[in-house]
Amino acid sequence: MRVRNKEIRQRRHRKVQKIKEHNREIQATYGSGQKAPKPAAAPKATKAAAADKPAAKKAPAKKKAPAAE
Repeated sequence: MRVRNKEIRQRRHRKVQKIKEHNREIQATYGSGQKAPKPAAAPKATKAAAADKPAAKKAPAKKKAPAAE
């Protein structure tokens, strides 16, 4: 009878181990129920980065025609 009990315990233990391993695989695949982290936002432009770029050239101001009186 003891041998039979031992076999039953071993079978139960293997079943539990199989379930635990399956749960670990699911957790590794889908995470632990937490939301997925958001992708990092692109760094915002700073004044230092803007200083590195040459300023855009403005068009020369047009001369006004003299007002006729």
